[in-house]
Amino acid sequence: QTADFGQKYGLLIKELRLLARAVLVIDKAGVVRYVQVVPEIATEPDYDAVLKAVNDVL
Repeated sequence: QTADFGQKYGLLIKELRLLARAVLVIDKAGVVRYVQVVPEIATEPDYDAVLKAVNDVL
C-alpha cells in the first residue's frame, strides 16, 4: 500500500514503513484541529485530552 496518509500527516516512520501511534481530530471542513502523537507505541493516548478536543470541534 502507499504511504500517502502517513506522509501527508507527518506520521510515517520511513525506516519501518509504519505509522506512529496518533490521534487526529479533523473538523467537517477537513481542517486538522488536534494532533496527539504518542511517543511510545505501547503507551495509550491521553483520552481525556482527545475527548476535550472532539467536544471543542463539535
